[in-house]
Amino acid sequence: MNLGNAYSDRIRGERAENVERAISYYNTALVVLTREKFPQYWAITQRNLGSIYRNCIQGDKAENVERAISYYNTALVILTRERFPQYWAMLQRNLGIAYRNRIRGEKAENVERSTSYYKTALVVLTREKFPQYWAMLQMDLGIAYSNRIREEKAKNLERAIAYYEAALKVLTKQAFPQDWAMTQMNLANAYRHRIQGKKSENLEKEIAAYYSALKIYSQTAFPEDWATIKNNLGNAYINHIEGDKHKNIERAIAAYKSAFKVYTYETFPEEWAMTQYNLGIAYSNRIEGDKTENREIAITYYNAALKVYTQQDFPQEWARIQRKLGVSYLTKDSKEYAEKIEQAIFYCEAALEVYNPEFLPQEWAEVQYHLGIAYRFRTQGNKTENVEQAKKPDLC
Repeated sequence: MNLGNAYSDRIRGERAENVERAISYYNTALVVLTREKFPQYWAITQRNLGSIYRNCIQGDKAENVERAISYYNTALVILTRERFPQYWAMLQRNLGIAYRNRIRGEKAENVERSTSYYKTALVVLTREKFPQYWAMLQMDLGIAYSNRIREEKAKNLERAIAYYEAALKVLTKQAFPQDWAMTQMNLANAYRHRIQGKKSENLEKEIAAYYSALKIYSQTAFPEDWATIKNNLGNAYINHIEGDKHKNIERAIAAYKSAFKVYTYETFPEEWAMTQYNLGIAYSNRIEGDKTENREIAITYYNAALKVYTQQDFPQEWARIQRKLGVSYLTKDSKEYAEKIEQAIFYCEAALEVYNPEFLPQEWAEVQYHLGIAYRFRTQGNKTENVEQAKKPDLC
């Protein structure tokens, strides 16, 4: 029995039990705290039930969010802007968060409604009167614009960055360390996807923001956030176009391996598999050490990721790894040449069980390209120089 997994299951079980008890007690209270006799307490209880369901880890997630929205709207019948402006404004923010996490309905519309609720809350929660709430809403708006689907993506990301930077004027490291770190992390993510500006400068800002967040997000105090940043730092160093490429890849490898201190197969299987895959990429591109040995290590990491990324549960991730394995075997040295070419063909053809011209056409075309090389080499025999010609920038 894995003790870490058992502990996580116990914590989840205790949380679920506490949620059920909270819901039961709130509903029991409503027998007395009726809308007619105690309207304010009734409305606050409705709000609390909404927050319980919004964060509920049991039951159907989509249904829980819908219940949360319903409870919040019910509370607004009493907690109006005129009579209870602060309660009203906080409910606007709660609705914004609920719509941000909503599963039902059109995603683009949910993001727009989320943004609208945040902006409505700012009518009351101004920087002058409620600086912390104002700053949190700036961060909420940053997240909303980072995920916005409508209008131009580049402009949305610029707005997101502006909102995060505004939040940091209030959410300082000294006064609000955890919120400050969270905003740094969100800012880093925005710079990672930024379209405007120089790519190299955006990467530098991304890395700097991640390191800022790590001043608060330690492995012991915030293990999940710490591991997420380590993984993201690995991605940033892999994509780093400034400085020594050799050192950047080594930094990426070190960051990914650090994440394993938290991302274990038992407790965080998906994150563990993602990091295995990322290490495969890093070793495929590694400059230090023996080239053939690095490819063997990369193949080991790719295969490890397949323990989680099965064709049934994660078809895209599974196909991506099949393609990576195919390319890894295609570019091996002349030793066991014929066998390696057969393995390359096997993995590339496996990837085509998911890729097709309509679904992920670019990936499908790249697999076709590598299969063309593999079959051409298959007819030409053991020629190392032919294998070297197979190298082509891998775009995904």
